[in-house]
Amino acid sequence: MRQSASLTVLLALLGTAPAALAGAPAATPGPLQKISIVESSNLKLDDRYRTLKLPESPDTAELRQLREHVLKQVDLSRRSDPELILAALEWVSIQWDHDGMNEPPPGTSSYQILQNVKQGQRYRCVEYGTVVSDLLLSLGYPSRQLGIKTAEPAYGGFGQGHVASEVWSNTLDKWIFIDPQFSMAATHQGRYLSFLEMYQLKREGRFEEIRFTPSPRYLERHKTTAEELDKQYREFIGRYFGYMNISYVRDGKQATLVLPLEGKGQFATFQGFHADGLLFTDDPKEFYFPLNHTQVLFTYNNARRPIELLQEHGITTEQEFLSKRPLFAARPDYTLTLQHGMPWFAHYELRVDGGEWKRVPGDTVPLKLHTGLNTLEVRAVNRAGAAGPINRMKLRYAADP
Repeated sequence: MRQSASLTVLLALLGTAPAALAGAPAATPGPLQKISIVESSNLKLDDRYRTLKLPESPDTAELRQLREHVLKQVDLSRRSDPELILAALEWVSIQWDHDGMNEPPPGTSSYQILQNVKQGQRYRCVEYGTVVSDLLLSLGYPSRQLGIKTAEPAYGGFGQGHVASEVWSNTLDKWIFIDPQFSMAATHQGRYLSFLEMYQLKREGRFEEIRFTPSPRYLERHKTTAEELDKQYREFIGRYFGYMNISYVRDGKQATLVLPLEGKGQFATFQGFHADGLLFTDDPKEFYFPLNHTQVLFTYNNARRPIELLQEHGITTEQEFLSKRPLFAARPDYTLTLQHGMPWFAHYELRVDGGEWKRVPGDTVPLKLHTGLNTLEVRAVNRAGAAGPINRMKLRYAADP
């Protein structure tokens, strides 16, 4: 029988010759059961989370002291994300009134700032950003101070910069902007925004579509209305779309990573003062990358070399290969290897077909797919108990309809 060209190529790639295939046992194949991926969010991890300036743990002595102090005054632990983030934002925003000229001594902790506030101290936007970020870190949510600047930060005079925060939301699977000086978050069509998304809407002439909604407690404290504060804040924040910056760590060295927006070129000073460790990028992905994701590697159990299976079934033609494939096609019997991109990682959890979440001992787990549609979900959990975004896959094991 004449061998097809495609099978010849296959056999050549497998390192065998057609003459080696002989003496296969007779078998009656049934329908071919195919493994197919119907849906999947199983994508390669982004390791840029390692460039974030984060504490070694959400449970350092300073963060634990801050968390215990705050949780005695406001219930955050039983809230879910993003409600927890907004509640933390509101609480910090009403602890003191802004004073742009009062800077605490270097090394003052967030807990000590709050103690000083009880004695009548007031602080800058920087301290609002510090306290809310540290509080969220203590609860297991990666958060960072966000510096934003006008288009003329080098020698443009006083007031060329502002400090807010951004925090990673596991539920929303994104960075969201919060400004604790004003108890402010930004939304567009019901979706919480990052600062970059705010800038993009402004660049498109859609800045008025952004909704700025402060908390009722903040409005009550400052004796203003949502409409008045919206107008005031929109005018205020609109000045600061020149540059944005965050702390950046590489090989143990810390820098200030700067992304130009409406600003042009690089700068070497801030308001005429020194500005150390400035590092510029034109890639927004260096600021906005996913956190806390999980990826899954599938390894087939008891898999055999293709050439062995071809020899065993006496396959010498393309027609025989196709007709007998149900006898040796891959069976969905796997060992899953889980990997994460999560700061402060603790363990993995697995859920199959919408059942209960089960903790995975270690980073591997066996799994056999059943006939039909299988739904597989995995996630990482950090040491503060915050679960990362779900990696969801739907796989079908069935014959063609």
